[in-house]
Amino acid sequence: MSIHELAQHYLAQGQTVRAAGLMIKLVEREPTPQNLELLADIYLRQGLFDHAKALYLRVVKMGLK
Repeated sequence: MSIHELAQHYLAQGQTVRAAGLMIKLVEREPTPQNLELLADIYLRQGLFDHAKALYLRVVKMGLK
């Protein structure tokens, strides 16, 4: 199971802090659109709307390049 998949599993279980911890480390190494989007989704679930918005904007900007 990849880190991304493990974070998705934790998110599905409602363990957002664990999921965020994994994804923050992964995004530092691999800031792919998929990883950024999952971290943004986690932030949304945590109510961290400004953080989520910033990550979603990064994903959109990556798609425009």
